[in-house]
Amino acid sequence: MKKKLFREERLRMIMEMLFTNKSVTVAQLSKEFDKSAGMIRLDLAELESRGLISRTHGGAILVNDSTDDLFLEKNILQLRVESKKEEKTRIGKAVAELIHDGDSILIDGGTTTYFVAKELHKKRNLKIITTSMLLFPILWDIPDATIYLTGGVVHREFEDTYGDITLETIKRFKPEYTIMGVDGVSIANGFTTTDPSMAMVKRQMVAVSKNLIIVADSSKFGKVCLLSIADMQQTSVIVTDNNLPVEEAKAIRKLGPEVILA
Repeated sequence: MKKKLFREERLRMIMEMLFTNKSVTVAQLSKEFDKSAGMIRLDLAELESRGLISRTHGGAILVNDSTDDLFLEKNILQLRVESKKEEKTRIGKAVAELIHDGDSILIDGGTTTYFVAKELHKKRNLKIITTSMLLFPILWDIPDATIYLTGGVVHREFEDTYGDITLETIKRFKPEYTIMGVDGVSIANGFTTTDPSMAMVKRQMVAVSKNLIIVADSSKFGKVCLLSIADMQQTSVIVTDNNLPVEEAKAIRKLGPEVILA
């Protein structure tokens, strides 16, 4: 009898198979994990939404910017940090230019906000509220920043907090800027995400926001995930990379938000 695997373990093993074999098929994975083809397709859709793979007819391959020298012992979140690193670095620098010394910021966890956090050390006397265990060590290294952790239940996959404690803590703040990552950006459907617990936190962040800055690399545009977070009109600025078509950026600007192509 095979050992029962948690979903995140199965996703990690699928990634390991991809690094070894360069491609996988649904039939192969279904047999390997004793799961239905439908369940395997959902797994591949999840990995694709994280920017790690590209689905093909009947299977999947690694995304073009995946590299052979990534260590297989890294968890899925670490792999996502290294995906589209150049684009996310540019996004981080562009967002930091919007922030001024002394500003208050609410920022959630994610692989794009990770690169924003790395750029905030250039600013002085920031007040930073974060839900993220991933970002905390980076923010802690900003010597004169005041850091508030929201607390709550720790989501092991995302290294982010959620639940009633997180929501109640966020309600106490009125930050000048809210910086938030999303899984999907659509002109028709706004901003969406895949995880129910994270969706609740993101909605609360939007509710307390004065100036909402959405950060998302261009691969997230045109995607609609299961759970809605906010409409286009609720955001002030969207910062993405310069691979987003100019015409799409123009169409979004007509709805209200500024679009910065980093």
